[in-house]
Amino acid sequence: MGQQPNVPLGIEDLPRATAHPGAPQRWSPDRPGDMLVPGDVPWGGAFGTPGPDTGYALRTLRGRTLPGGHHHRGDVEAAVATVMAARASKLGRAPVAGDVTAAIALLELDDATAGRLDGIGADHARLRELVAAIPADRIGLPLAQLRR
Repeated sequence: MGQQPNVPLGIEDLPRATAHPGAPQRWSPDRPGDMLVPGDVPWGGAFGTPGPDTGYALRTLRGRTLPGGHHHRGDVEAAVATVMAARASKLGRAPVAGDVTAAIALLELDDATAGRLDGIGADHARLRELVAAIPADRIGLPLAQLRR
């Protein structure tokens, strides 16, 4: 809309230039704790073995029939999901459906032995001990070799 001729404009009424931020500077990892390469990521011991999307193990278990029936469902789910996540991270991938069968085989789990997992779902120390008890050379074996 044009300016009306009877309304005077002062310098304060004229448009002003606005400041724009400058281009961002290049980032460099110079803070303590910045990791430069994937090999810098802590591994083992209290750090565990990080793997991608380990929470998918729980989703994979949803709706599946597991040993122990309904009574032990939560504890068996926690144990199987933990072993699935450990197996998948050992293999450098996210958990897949085949890891359910592999985890049950690694735990040597059936309806009769599911009772030994009572309360393990709420005890993270026992879950870590459960995974630590599985031989490291066995956890990454193909399913066919686990069934022998």
